[in-house]
Amino acid sequence: MSDSFSIIPKETALLVIDMQNSYCHPQGSIGRNGYDYTMMNATIPKVKELVEACRQAGIVDIWTIQNHYPDDITRKTHRIKPHTHRWQAGPPALKGTWDAEIVDELKDLAKEPAELLIKHRFSAFFDTTLDTLLRMKGITTLVVCGVATTHCVETSVRDAYQRDYDVIVAEDAVAGLTLESHQASLKLINKTFGLTLPNEEIIKLLHGETIPIEIRTESLIK
Repeated sequence: MSDSFSIIPKETALLVIDMQNSYCHPQGSIGRNGYDYTMMNATIPKVKELVEACRQAGIVDIWTIQNHYPDDITRKTHRIKPHTHRWQAGPPALKGTWDAEIVDELKDLAKEPAELLIKHRFSAFFDTTLDTLLRMKGITTLVVCGVATTHCVETSVRDAYQRDYDVIVAEDAVAGLTLESHQASLKLINKTFGLTLPNEEIIKLLHGETIPIEIRTESLIK
């Protein structure tokens, strides 16, 4: 097992998770339900920076789009009310609505050559073609950004790790509802499922630098 890590561009993909109006826009479901969307909104320029840097390095970017359905009968099978039915303003990111669209600041980036992936649960791997797509492209390493850290990001990272991908989470290009839960999630990811690095460090890796893993296994998150 190597004590250092470097990125091999042709074996690396950027996974951009759920940068949608629902989670990142002041008028999205998060805000309308009284939750704090500001941390997630603040990731937009960092996500843009990372996508552009990865494309310059020849790294493919894959964007997930969360879609919920108002008539989803699978949610009604729960005896304990599912999270989508605990929102006063209704489920987030309903298919075909403005709420489910990529935020305007990133909409142009989320077009070709980007790959788009519709998902219906927290994980980008759950009942999607993501794993097949990655293996077809020879991907072994995932760089992950997007929202929310404690939900779709962490769940996707766990599933990636369980499928034997190396995972790097862009710690300043992910966010959640609270700073405390966001930091706790990143520390867990860094301890168990991969590495958490700021964009600056990831971009150095994109430029061919190597990092000593023994230093990075102690989280950079304060």
